[in-house]
Amino acid sequence: MEAPRPSLLRGYRPGLRSVVGASATAYGYTLTVGPTSMLLTGAYGPPKPFEVLLFCGGAIVAFALVGALAFGGVSEHFGDHPKKIQLWGSFHFLSVGLAVGAAYLVGAFVPSELGWPLGAFAATATYLMVVGFENAASDLERTKS
Repeated sequence: MEAPRPSLLRGYRPGLRSVVGASATAYGYTLTVGPTSMLLTGAYGPPKPFEVLLFCGGAIVAFALVGALAFGGVSEHFGDHPKKIQLWGSFHFLSVGLAVGAAYLVGAFVPSELGWPLGAFAATATYLMVVGFENAASDLERTKS
């Protein structure tokens, strides 16, 4: 009997799964930060270069604080074995919606000097914390089955 020939189509689905899995969190954060910047631009007008830096700074501070909370400090290492998350845990409906909602509230009620960094901070912190719950729920559902 002849061995099956390698096929591009046979390897496509595993490759696609790998790309989708590896992109899930970045995909969700992209869906958070794009609308956040649009909402804040709508509220405050186009940002000046310094306000763009403030926006980035707010996001960086939020990432650092949530990371320190998650790891118990800033000197911890990450990158241990990835958890298997069910695909629905990566749709990010709740995390993106709440993060963009937080940015909307900042744009609606906070003056622009504070709004650029605070809007990015609120969106980033909300996204990261809620996506953690989404992943935990997905993992809990997987372990029940």
